Amino acid sequence: MILVRLLLLLMPFTLFSQSDNSFILGMGSCLDQDNDQQEIWASLKKEDLTEFFFLGDNIYGDNKDGSLEKMLSAYKKQSNNLPNWLNEIEINAIWDDHDFGVNDGGEDYKEKAQAQKLFLDFWKIQEADRRSNGEGIYFSKDVLLNNKIIKIIGLDTRYFRSPLEGEKRKRTPTKDTSKTILGVDQWSWLENQLTQDIDILVLASSIQVIATNHGFEKWGNFPHERQRLFKLLNGIEKPVVMLSGDRHKAGLYRIGNLYEITSSSLNKPLPAWLSTLWDKTEKETDEFLLGEMFYESNYGILEINKTGLITLALKDKQGKILNKIVISL
Repeated sequence: MILVRLLLLLMPFTLFSQSDNSFILGMGSCLDQDNDQQEIWASLKKEDLTEFFFLGDNIYGDNKDGSLEKMLSAYKKQSNNLPNWLNEIEINAIWDDHDFGVNDGGEDYKEKAQAQKLFLDFWKIQEADRRSNGEGIYFSKDVLLNNKIIKIIGLDTRYFRSPLEGEKRKRTPTKDTSKTILGVDQWSWLENQLTQDIDILVLASSIQVIATNHGFEKWGNFPHERQRLFKLLNGIEKPVVMLSGDRHKAGLYRIGNLYEITSSSLNKPLPAWLSTLWDKTEKETDEFLLGEMFYESNYGILEINKTGLITLALKDKQGKILNKIVISL
């Protein structure tokens, strides 16, 4: 163990000294470049973040015909929207359908290779990075905090994903076990990543992993893939926190020892009339949901302190806590 950690110190790590008290990861999704209401960044700036994770739909550049002209202009506009202070911290990003190229898109999207190039250019992914030399935008990195290894993995739930079943907003779980979310190569890569030395795992998926009680995109639409993932994660016997976006809603989930924080959206909340309707009826719930879901603009915080204590919090655009849990190791 000591030798492994010494070797890791020689690798391209994000490093923290023994005096550092915590690792603070901000997160969010669904950021519309055409919506000038991006005041949420002012609250995020006060969080003293170590890093930020863009969880998908980081722009809205998709077209019904799959063309990428809108994508290119959306990236240009968003580059002027993002605050300068983000350049001072490390940024992580995965994509979802609206920055992949087609709504609810998957492996059959014809322009996915070109869309990946636009993604890599915008997020300034280095040429030596796996993402610049292979298919898909999945990645992994390690953060060393007070001798604890935090492995951060970003999954690609678009490039290899098989076609969905059911109508839009009424997606149904497939019974075809040959269908996939991650594809053969990404699954093999993920399994290898989880054989490495880990103290805490942070796993990002653009679509929800734990939630079951809705008809939108989710891992539950591929039950065999979801079960395979849970078996893999439970097998590492380490704390696991999953991050997700997509829903234009926010919530905290738990199934067994697996936790998930869904943070969506940064500046594209559901229409006011729809939120008013939900106020008069029963809001979306789920057997694995901790508390309730929130429909206003929001962001998420994952904090790991020097002892390994994990705090998950959802906050509104003013920085007010909507929900919070503490995971004790």
